[in-house]
Amino acid sequence: MLAHAFKRKFAISALVRRLAALVPLAAVLAAPVPSHAQTVIAGNTGSIRVLADVGIITPTTVAVRDGVAFVAEGQLARLGQLGGLFKVVTVALDGSGVLNDVIRLPGNDFFPEGITLDPVTNDLFIGSIFNGRVVKVPDGSLRGELFAARAPSQLQRGAFGSKVDNVRGLLWVCDSNLAIPGGTLTGLSLADGSVVVTHDVGATAICNDIALDVDGSLFVTETGVGQVFRLAAANALTPNSLELFLATPGIAANGGLGANGLVLTGGALFVANTSAGTIVRFDPAAADVAATETVVAVSENNANVVLSGPDGMLALSDTEVLVVENGFAGAGLNRLVLLTLDPL
Repeated sequence: MLAHAFKRKFAISALVRRLAALVPLAAVLAAPVPSHAQTVIAGNTGSIRVLADVGIITPTTVAVRDGVAFVAEGQLARLGQLGGLFKVVTVALDGSGVLNDVIRLPGNDFFPEGITLDPVTNDLFIGSIFNGRVVKVPDGSLRGELFAARAPSQLQRGAFGSKVDNVRGLLWVCDSNLAIPGGTLTGLSLADGSVVVTHDVGATAICNDIALDVDGSLFVTETGVGQVFRLAAANALTPNSLELFLATPGIAANGGLGANGLVLTGGALFVANTSAGTIVRFDPAAADVAATETVVAVSENNANVVLSGPDGMLALSDTEVLVVENGFAGAGLNRLVLLTLDPL
């Protein structure tokens, strides 16, 4: 089904990119999520709708290409056990479930963690938490090609979350591995995969996920303690310039896995706390950002719920966020859900 859609949309996407080339690149890239004439402020409550709850093995992160969700099957419950089919599955955004098309990943030890879309080229990038490889899946294709080789080459440990930064020509990757201490935020050249800059997160840190603000600043989660770091736009290419931004009770690990996926949307910063099974909201523009911490009250079928290990998140609009549940909390479900936040 999806393969036919790719063929039909390939010519359209090529035309769109040619037209986009007429617009200044920085202006195009200033909006990582759909823009609106007036931003709707996302609030502290919301409800979830299940898009897929069968056919996914311990999912981790999600990207959307051509109106279809691509979900990385992390299979994290099997970490350290080699063998098995590693892949990215496709999920319909209308709630009809898992589709037939998949991206098959190379080798018997890939364990995909992060997946992200290049909004200019329509390429997908998928990183291995286990061996540090990053593969690129070109526009119109379901076949990956090597972008960054096995660690320690471009990356030193493994590939967690990632984010394309077209203005700087970089793929930002969280370089961490649950079996190897330490972590860095690493900028790889989109042209050839070479290392351009690294920012140390800490000797025992788990660098996990990345969000890019409209002004070019980056926000990075650290999961072992449960923190968020910020990289100011002006210092992005100056090594080791990360600064601690948030370390609050709502995103703390408390002996488990703390701050994980994060998104900036609807005037707020949302951070997933995996072991707590919660999404935490902050106002990033406040004088005291930590003081604005609020756990989002999430409901499903009109009943309050604890999420099953919220992991990667992706904003579709000011009030709509895709959330991947990896099964490490709550009811232990492996799902992709759509969280619709109530506006303030």
